[in-house]
Order: sequence, then C-alpha cells, then structure tokens
Amino acid sequence: MDDKSTNILEFDRVREILSGFAHFSASRELASSIMPVSDYDTILRSLKQSAEARWLLSSEPGFSVGGVTDVRPAARMAALGRVLEPAELLEIGCTLEAVGKLGNRLSKLLGEVPLLYEIARGISKLPSLEAAINRCISASGEIPDSASPALNTIRHQMKGLREQLLDRLHAIINSPKGQRITQEPIVTEREGRYVIPVKIESRRDIKGVVHDISNSGATLFIEPWSNLSMGNELRELTLRERHEIERILTGLSTEVAGYEAEISHNIRLVAQLDLALAKARYAEKFGAIEPALIPDDKSEARESLCLISARHPLLGEKAVPMNLEMRTDFSILVITGPNTGGKTVALKTIGLLCLMAQAGLPIPASESSRLPVFDGIYADIGDEQSIEQSLSTFSA
Repeated sequence: MDDKSTNILEFDRVREILSGFAHFSASRELASSIMPVSDYDTILRSLKQSAEARWLLSSEPGFSVGGVTDVRPAARMAALGRVLEPAELLEIGCTLEAVGKLGNRLSKLLGEVPLLYEIARGISKLPSLEAAINRCISASGEIPDSASPALNTIRHQMKGLREQLLDRLHAIINSPKGQRITQEPIVTEREGRYVIPVKIESRRDIKGVVHDISNSGATLFIEPWSNLSMGNELRELTLRERHEIERILTGLSTEVAGYEAEISHNIRLVAQLDLALAKARYAEKFGAIEPALIPDDKSEARESLCLISARHPLLGEKAVPMNLEMRTDFSILVITGPNTGGKTVALKTIGLLCLMAQAGLPIPASESSRLPVFDGIYADIGDEQSIEQSLSTFSA
C-alpha cells in the first residue's frame, strides 16, 4: 500500500488505538506495525480470527492472555550465558504457566474457535522447566529451603547457630555489667556480624571487634571476643548459602537457555492470539464488525463496494453514519455538497475502512457491509489535516 496515502487517511491513529487494547508488549508491537495486504485468503483468515475472538469475548468476557509477559529478552540473555535474577526466572515460570493454561482453554473450544486454536496448537509446553522454576523460586521471588538439599542443610545449620549466638549476646546485655556499658539493651547487625551498642566511655570494659560507630560518635557497635568464633562460622555458612543459591540460579538459567527458541516462539504465538483479542475489544468498544469480502471473481457479485451505516473510526460519537454502494459498472463516483459538509470525511471514511479491512481489522459499520480486496488504495485530498480536528479541505 502507498505509505503517503495510509498517512493521509490516518491509518497510524487506528493502529495506535488498537495497540491500546493489547494486553502485553509483544502484541502491542504487532498492533502498532500491522499493515494492509492485498491477498484475499490472508485477509479472510485474519478477519475470521477477529470474528472468533469476538465470539470468545462474548462467551467469556474475562478471557485474556493474563499472566503472559514478553520474556524473550531474559531468555535471550540466558542463551548468551548470563545468570538470570530470581525475579526474571519467576516471570518466565509465570509466563510458562499462563501460556499452558491458554493453550488448554482454547483446545476445549476447538469447535468454536478453530483458527485461534490452530495458533495455540503450536505452543510448546515446557513442564520440566516450569516445575524446576516453581520448585526453586517462591511466589515472592525468594529461594526457598526446598530448592536443594544442600541449601536446606545450610540454612538449618545457620538457624541453629544464629539462635545460639543471639542467646549469648542477650545474656551479655542483660547482665549487670551489660546493662551498665550498653547504650540500649538490643542486638543489632553490622556488616553481617551480630553486635551490641556499647557506650564510647565503656569501650575498655568489653573485649571485642568494633564493626561500626554511630553518627554522633557516642556508640560503638562491638562483636564480643567470646562470640567471634561463632560469628566466623555463621559468616562461612552465609557464604556457602550464597554459593549454593548462585549454583541453583545458574542451573535454572542454563535450562532456560536450552529452551530459548521454544520460549520465544510461544511468545510470538501468544502475541498473535492477543492481537485477535485486541481486535475484538476494539470492535466491542466502537461497535465494529468484520465486513464480508467480495470474491475476486466479479461474476459472483455485481457490487464492488457496499458500506452500510459506516462511521469514521476516529470521530467516535461525533461520526455521522453513511451508506455507499458502488457496482462493477461504476467508473467514477462524485461526492458533492456545501463547504464543511462532510465530503472529506466521507472520502477518508471509505479509504480508511478499506485499509482497515485489508489489515484484518473490524470496521465501524453494519454487518451487511461488503468490501472487495484492492491492489492499492490511494488518497490525494489536497491537505493533510486531521479528521479529529474537524478540518476539511476548504476550512483548512
């Protein structure tokens, strides 16, 4: 199609509106880049997908691709060797689950939405990867103890050691001497070490390592010598915990890398499904329908274009419905009327609705509307003012 003409007819605004009805970034990209084509079968298939999506939303108003996000960048980075963060892995796991549910739901509606199911049938289910992520990443993005036997053992040891260490520190600060030398009867943490707040003037009354000093300089945060060995042991366990978590995340990232192609393909398929649903949401909002396509064989039908109650899609409630019928024996159509009488709007309505139909989009018109497939659609209106600004050729 001629780029200048599609710009004059403001097809880009329709795409912008359509993208607002898509539910995730990949389908918004598809909506914002959709273009009219001239292949009859391709257009017919796209319009039928839109019609199936309209039926689906009328039967299940809440139907969506909810839970799916575009995880292709994360999967690509894993394939390049990067270790993914827990939040990224959680997002991949949630997306795999949502994609699987979407495919299962559409398979049960095969008889009603065969074209949408045909898209969903290509979805690759990855139960082993999904299970591994669910086992190792909690819903809050944390690494649970059950992620590995080694991690469970390390954390159990840490818990016991931490309790012993804290018991010792509380015994110190609750003793008569501790009550005299501490600023507050609390145990706190500095640089991963458990410490007690000691008054600066009582520094020599307790042996230990100073890990911090307060902003006022009145308090030292000291780890007593008696706790140093246990603190070192706890620190060692903390490092072992960190290494085990890194090992788990590396393993999961390697699994994701192995399925990068399948994950990316799934996202592309779900984007196609959500685009069809976006068309259906657009149709519901603007009272649009999928027009009938007139076959290429002109002997089957005399009319070459029939628009009933057609409205310009950018004017909303201000749009005045128009009827137009052109038969195969027409060679030219003249539209007359007073200045600012709607001639430009009528011309742009005809052109824009034809562009929309050939992009597989529902159009705001009556269901009895029928359109042919044009090899090209051209507009030369004399100005490029926006219809939304209510400026015609003359008034501009």
